[in-house]
Amino acid sequence: MKKATFFLLFVIFYLINTPKIFANKLSTQIDGSLRLRFEHIKNYNVKAYTPFVDSYLLERFRLNLKSNGNKFTKFFLQFQDSNCIDCRLKLKDFKGKCPFINDFDIRQLYIEHKINKYPIRFKIGRQELAYRDMHVFGPGSWGNVGCYTWDVVKFTFLSKYFNTDIFYAKRIFYLPRVFLDTHYPYDVYSIYTKIKKVPFLFDIFWIYKYNKKDKIDKYGNFFPKEQRYTIGFYLKKDYTINKYSFMFNGLYAYQFGHYLSKMDIVQAYGYYINIGLKYNLFFKQAMWLKYTVGSGDKNPNDDKIQTFDGIFGGKAKYYGRMNMFCWKNIKDYQISYQLLNSNFPKIYFDFHWFYLDKKNDYWYYFTGKPVKNRGHNFSSSHLGNELDIFLIKNLRKNLQIQLAFCRFLPKEALINTGFHKKSDYFVFQVFYKF
Repeated sequence: MKKATFFLLFVIFYLINTPKIFANKLSTQIDGSLRLRFEHIKNYNVKAYTPFVDSYLLERFRLNLKSNGNKFTKFFLQFQDSNCIDCRLKLKDFKGKCPFINDFDIRQLYIEHKINKYPIRFKIGRQELAYRDMHVFGPGSWGNVGCYTWDVVKFTFLSKYFNTDIFYAKRIFYLPRVFLDTHYPYDVYSIYTKIKKVPFLFDIFWIYKYNKKDKIDKYGNFFPKEQRYTIGFYLKKDYTINKYSFMFNGLYAYQFGHYLSKMDIVQAYGYYINIGLKYNLFFKQAMWLKYTVGSGDKNPNDDKIQTFDGIFGGKAKYYGRMNMFCWKNIKDYQISYQLLNSNFPKIYFDFHWFYLDKKNDYWYYFTGKPVKNRGHNFSSSHLGNELDIFLIKNLRKNLQIQLAFCRFLPKEALINTGFHKKSDYFVFQVFYKF
């Protein structure tokens, strides 16, 4: 699917069919947002855990055009402009894609239509994919550019017993100075079903990632020949006793398939369990306990690939806000406490204990980059601890500020293998919607 052909056909289809689809009922809405975020980092950056200090300003502007012709059809167009002011890291430091910069570009462009009198809906074009709490597909919105956007053909089947999405997707490879970007070489097929008529939220999913051949792109990024299937489920249950609200949610995913070039067999898994309590004692509060596992490879010399590869989900929200880890060869013990009084800033405290699942596999940075060579086992599985403190205040309905301080403390696994200084992350963010 060539990008120019895709968008040309899309625009032609839209222009030809707009009078028919919208039938004199066209309504258009324009809105958008501006996000400015000052960040100060110490002893790490988006590329590596390394001696490095920087302070910079991130800017992200989004402009949305929404058209609703009738109750069956919607059209959505989103422009994005992202930049970094005074960053030490420059474009030459990245392999094509930069997480800070995406000059004025089309981020989303899709048409959504529900077939009249039939329980079928389709959504075609460039769009975000997101399900439930976004461990399975998520836009990665904390990043200045956004981690995941897709060119998608999606059909949704609706019934009183289940809703099912079936789609084919190509992930967007954002290029900082190029309009309409390009794609990652792999294809993604998925079936995601939300089961109804049960006393809790229950979803099942199937995802197939396929890359037909080994490829090194012109920026030096390597994409292996791969067939990887993921099957799994998500569930959530809330219940209230007096003034106490108890919450539970979790997910399990199993991956299988193989790297065709090496004939290595994929056998990996990932899961998390999250238990929470909300209560009102002088003011609204909440506590959470979460345990996350992404399997690692216990024997790098055999023909099994046992490292979990994530499911295109969010990162910063789940494995520490400093973005030093991802859902690969990881055990993350997390405790959270939240002060939710609407008259004051909401305060979020998260503390993480990070461990390797398998000591003879890599530590994987949040980019998925392996940090340590196989064949040299870690002496300990304890990577480090992280404290995240966020203050969030809505000054008006369309204006929010955030203030955050985070600190990472390395432990034995890193202390015994090289650089191991504590790292800091400071954030001040203003977010305005119009």
